[in-house]
Amino acid sequence: MFELWGGGAPFTQNGTQPNNTLTDSRGTRVHMLADVASSFAELHRRKQAGENIVVGIASRSDEPTWARECLRKFVVAPGVSMMDVVDAGCCEIHKGSKIHHLKELQKSAGEPTIPFERMCFFDDDPYNIRDVTTLGVHCFLTPQGVTKAIFDSGLAAAFGGAKNGDVFD
Repeated sequence: MFELWGGGAPFTQNGTQPNNTLTDSRGTRVHMLADVASSFAELHRRKQAGENIVVGIASRSDEPTWARECLRKFVVAPGVSMMDVVDAGCCEIHKGSKIHHLKELQKSAGEPTIPFERMCFFDDDPYNIRDVTTLGVHCFLTPQGVTKAIFDSGLAAAFGGAKNGDVFD
C-alpha cells in the first residue's frame, strides 16, 4: 500500500478472472506479485478438500482499509477472492511488529492454538524475517513475491521436514 501514495482507494477491478488486476483512484494498476494468486487458489482447493489449513494475513500497513479492499477484489480462483481464503478473524493489518501480528493471529485462529513451529511466514523484508524467526516460525524471504517454489517449500515445512525457525530464500 505504501507504493500507492497519491492514489489508493477506491480500487476498480479489471476483470473477475483469477490473477486479475486493480486500478487505484489515480489510475495506477495494482497486481499480485509472482505466484500469489495460484498459491491462494491452492490453499482454497486444499481447504475445500477438508485439509486442516488456517490462512491468515499479517501486514504492517498505514492504509489497512485499502489493503482489505484489495484482498476482497483480487480474484484467485473462479468466484473466490483472496479474502475468501483467509480464515475468519485471521487478518491482522495495522502498524506494529510482525511478532505482535503473529501472536494475534495465533489467538484468533482458535483452539487448539496453532504452534508457531507449524506456521509459515512469507515476507519481502529481511528485517521482518529476522524478527519472526525468533518465534520458531518457518520464514520465507520473498523479495519478488511468493513464487510456487517458495510456496511449496512453505507447505512442506509446515507439514514436516524442516527445523523450527529455518529461514528460506
